[in-house]
Amino acid sequence: MIIEYLKQTNKLRTSPLIIHNDLPTNDWTRLFQLLAEDNFYKGLANGCSFYEQCLPLNCLSIGFSSASLHILSKKPCNIDNHCYFHFANEKERELLQAQSKSDFARFLKYRSQELQSGGILILNIPSIKENKEMGFNFYFDLIYKSAKSLKILTSQELVDFTIPFYLRSLSECLDFELFNRYLLKLIKVEFICLKLLIFDQFQNGEIELDYFAKSLAMLMRPGTDSALKEALKLNQRTNQEIEHISTQFWSLFEEKLKLESYDGNISTYATYLILKKN
Repeated sequence: MIIEYLKQTNKLRTSPLIIHNDLPTNDWTRLFQLLAEDNFYKGLANGCSFYEQCLPLNCLSIGFSSASLHILSKKPCNIDNHCYFHFANEKERELLQAQSKSDFARFLKYRSQELQSGGILILNIPSIKENKEMGFNFYFDLIYKSAKSLKILTSQELVDFTIPFYLRSLSECLDFELFNRYLLKLIKVEFICLKLLIFDQFQNGEIELDYFAKSLAMLMRPGTDSALKEALKLNQRTNQEIEHISTQFWSLFEEKLKLESYDGNISTYATYLILKKN
């Protein structure tokens, strides 16, 4: 979409080079297959954390991040009696919030260094409303209930199973002190409520329960499964054990989804920011 816009507005001076960034554990083989199938631009892969410098100085024209900035660079603590930040106690939430602020500062620092003067950042940041209520929390609670029901997990593995997520409020995303520090000017901001089609389809009877459970598990698995596997790895589980436990866990979660569902409104939220390098 960005490339098409640049073409239509005659702002594309040369063929663009797109650099896809993600952790080395990402499914790069699938990405390369997609690039081979749809090769209207030149694409490269960069396997490192975006909380580090990823590119040379002053080389980036446009940076785009979608639905990733809620993932913390590290766990500042384990969450007692749960795995998700919404259910953390006050002290734990303060530690998670501080880690989120530090991570956001590092992200902006390195992107500012990489951006050319006049370059822009387009950020889609998963967020929460100021009252911190979100129907989707029900399903993260079901994730933890599934983990507790999995008898093969030790008590220590359950403690270590903390998902390194922190969803910022709009006010936490609008950190003008950070913007000024890293020579970034706010061009546009929007706070968006996102409706997930799968919930409307299920509530309206358009899809069956089995399909809903399988689809929701697939939606929640990428971010959650890595945290579960990290907890197992930390406790000296073999790769074979880790894969076996992961398979068991997601089968159990699907079964629980068929028995329990949230009757209220399921929405997610995002803060859209456009920042420009001075």
